[in-house]
Parts: sequence; structure tokens; C-alpha cells
Amino acid sequence: MSKFSHLLEIILTLQYKELVTASELSETLKVDKKTIYRYIDSLNKANIPVHTVKGRYGGFYIDKNFYMKPFNLTKEELKSLIMSTYLLTKENGFIYENQLKDAVCKIKQLSLNNSEEFNDFRDTGLFSLELIGNEESLEEKISKINISMNRGRSLSIDYFSINKNDSSMVKVDPYNLIFKEGSWYVIGYCDVKNDVDVFDLTRIKSLKITKDVYMRPHNFSLNEFLNKNCCTFNENKTKVVIKFTGKSVAFIKSCKWHINQHIKELSKDSILFTIYLDGTDDVKAWILGFGKDAEIIEPLYLRNEIKQEIDELNEKYKNF
Repeated sequence: MSKFSHLLEIILTLQYKELVTASELSETLKVDKKTIYRYIDSLNKANIPVHTVKGRYGGFYIDKNFYMKPFNLTKEELKSLIMSTYLLTKENGFIYENQLKDAVCKIKQLSLNNSEEFNDFRDTGLFSLELIGNEESLEEKISKINISMNRGRSLSIDYFSINKNDSSMVKVDPYNLIFKEGSWYVIGYCDVKNDVDVFDLTRIKSLKITKDVYMRPHNFSLNEFLNKNCCTFNENKTKVVIKFTGKSVAFIKSCKWHINQHIKELSKDSILFTIYLDGTDDVKAWILGFGKDAEIIEPLYLRNEIKQEIDELNEKYKNF
């Protein structure tokens, strides 16, 4: 993710949360604390009023007079954007299909904040599952979650399940509220799963603060949880799996290629390398650079694209 994207995520996080620590920002953005302090310095140089509270219970906060309001498109404008994702596809010659879908998804989440708009979109049959959680505005949801965390009170959430295609009430002890990959999530203990889980705010139909008291476990690590559940935050990205063999294995393992990379050992000289990307155009040339030591496992369309390119190369050089 670019520095610009990280700065935007920091601004939005500070805008909705009273105080955020460097550790929390570091874990969410997958960068070290020194980078977070450089980001804060960059924001201050851009005249964005981010302040620092020193000490054990310190952190960063943004001036309450500063407010970056999410843009709100008209229903017609938003419909036209959503429809464009159905028309502009790679099959029709549009090479930025994945990037368009990712951008529209982020715009949609920031724009749809009330049930009236949801009902209008439901009639079109487009994205009906994703728009279920809009009985309360984004600001109202975030405010209640922050209050519940500050007071140590559990939340009662009416949450939409894609698997069940229905909503149900769950009791959640919120541990963290994070803005990640263009979306807001609350991470907390779920009484239904009897485990810590992730809840997408766009799928929260309504929520209320209960009188039940809870304490966040001292051994809970946000960083470990995010590493273990990285797939949850990449639903709108393309999963790319590459099998590396031979001499390339040691080289791949020696570097940090992407913030959400995952490496699975297959054997001494064979690994599966998994990343989630907005698009696959740049990674194609990178894969080809490893020659026979790299094999695309998924997605299938990328495997076919590389095969076609290899066939064309073979045709050029077969007479030499």
C-alpha cells in the first residue's frame, strides 16, 4: 500500500477515534513505529492538526475542529458506478477491472449510510448482500463502538451473515476498531463463536450498548490476530498463489515482498507464496522474471495469460 493510502487511513482513524497509539497504527498498517512517526510528521507539515500525548497512556489525536467528511454521491451516480463494474471487464478489453471493482467498493461503503438508499439499491438486484447494514449511519456505529470500548460494555449487534443470507443478534466484546483496506471493522469476542472475530461495519444492521461489563484480555495481540486473519480484509482483492522451486526459494524467503504475503513450506526447495492484490498486471512481469522457478497456481486467468505469453515467446525463438 502506498504512503498516500496510509496517510488517509491514519486521518480517518484519528477522525473517528479519540486517541490512537503508535502501536495500534503500526499493527493495522503493517509498518514499524518509526514509519508511523514519520507519517505523523508528514501530516503536521501538511497543516493537518495531529497532536501527540506523551506518557504511558499517550497516543495521537486530531483537532476536533478538523473534519474530513466522506463524500456522498447521489443514488443515480452511485448506480452508474456499480453498473460500470458489470460492463467494464477484461473480457471486454478493460484491463483495470479489478482496480475498478476495488475503487467502487470503497466509494460505496463511504457513500451508503441510510436504509432508504439501501432499499432503492435492493430493487435493482445489485450488491444486495453488501448493503444490508445501513439502518444506522457510519458515524453512529463508530460512536457507539468507541463508547462501549471506553466504558468496557458489551455490544448487542444485529449482524448480516452472507453464508446464512440473513441477519441475527450477536453479543460482542469489542477489542479494537480499525480502518483497513478502505473499510471499517470491529474486532472482538463473539459469544456465538466463542472466539475473537471480525465484524464489517457495513454488515451491521444496528447495534446497542448493553450493561454487561467485559475486560479485554491482556494477552490479546492485534498484530497476531491481523496476521492470522489477513484473508478477512482482502475480500475485494485478487488472491495470487505462486509456487516457487529451486534457487528462487531462498531468495523469496529472504525478502518482504508484500505487506500481506504468506509463505507455506511444501518441501526443502518448494514453497507456496500467497498475496492479495488490487490488480495482476505488475505481478505478471515479476513472475516471468523467475523463469521456470515460478509457477502460477491461481488465479486461473493469470496462469492462462502467462502461458499465452510463453507460447508467443516460444514462437519467436523456435527457429534459433
